[in-house]
This record gives sequence, C-alpha cells and structure tokens, in this order.
Amino acid sequence: MTSPPSPPPARKRGRFWLNVGEAAAVLAVIIAALSYWDAHREHALSEKQIDAQARARQAFVIKGAADAGGRKIVLEAVTPTQVIQSQRYVFPNAILDHAMEVTAARPQIDVGWITTGLDRALDAAHAKGDGEATLPVGVITTYVEDGETRADRSLYQIGYAYRSRFLMGRQIALQGISLVRRGVAGDLQGVADRRWAALQKERAP
Repeated sequence: MTSPPSPPPARKRGRFWLNVGEAAAVLAVIIAALSYWDAHREHALSEKQIDAQARARQAFVIKGAADAGGRKIVLEAVTPTQVIQSQRYVFPNAILDHAMEVTAARPQIDVGWITTGLDRALDAAHAKGDGEATLPVGVITTYVEDGETRADRSLYQIGYAYRSRFLMGRQIALQGISLVRRGVAGDLQGVADRRWAALQKERAP
C-alpha cells in the first residue's frame, strides 16, 4: 500500500509566510498601542505641567525686610508682576483688637501697632531680659496681575526681638515676616487667635 503524497513545497512555504504575516500584524498593533499610550502619557504630563505653572503664576506671597531700627517691615510681592493695591492686617485679639489697613503707597507693618499688646503678653508670660519670638498675622491683600484684580488671604508670622532697658521699659524691634499658610478660608481672625494661643502654650514654662 503506497502512502499519500506529501504536500508540495510551495504550499508549505505559503503556510509559513501566512504565520509570519499574522505575527507581523499583531506586532504592528502592539507597537501602535504602545505609541498611543506613550503619546497620551506625554500629553497628560504636559497638561499637568501647564496647570502647575498656572497655579504658580497665581500664587501670591509677600516678603518684607525690617528697617535698621526694627520700627517697621516694608512689604512687597515676591512676584514683580503682582502689584499690591491694599492690605488688611489681622492680629490676634490679645495683641490688637482691630485690623489695620494700608494702601499700595505704603504696604508695611509698624511696630507701634503692636508694642502695647506685646508688652502685655510678655509681662503675662513673665519674660525676663532679652529674647526673640514670633507673632501671627492674617494678611488680606488686593492686588493686580495681568490686568486683573485679585485677592489673597494668608497667614504669616512676624519675627520680633525684645530687650529690657533699665528704667526705660522694654524695647521691641521687628525682624521680618514669613509665610505660614496660603489660601486661608473662613474666619482669619480665629485662625490668628488659635495660632497665637498655640505659640503661647509652647512658650509657657
């Protein structure tokens, strides 16, 4: 009995090239999917970077340097394109029971506003000799950027030094200002009061 003839070589080669073609098609689909995913990821990262840059442009922060005698801290925006129009300073009620407001012509914090209140607080804490401490202050700023008027509500802290003078009372000098928290919503007075209470608790013997 004779065995059936084997398939001609041409048919074998055709089946082989069909398999290779299918593999190539699958590979092409995989490459296309990877390319799409990579492009989508780059697009998402680019959007995140743009959003982060936009938020950075909108962030408002002030900086300030005290004059030689520590009598005042002159304030300005960290970003030069942000122009301060007015500011409202909210101190803890124990230090000053009303807010102070200034215009763009003189954005500054004067030591005279808070000397009496700080003296009372230092006396109550039985502070002796010389030392340094911080005082929270809420700052509400109206400013202009890119032709738009905007507002910022943030909590800062003022650094100050005190020095006892024989028969002349206590001298208080401002040192500078630093940011504690941006974008404070709600009762800024309450935030300043709670921060002050926490600082006083830390200083208590």
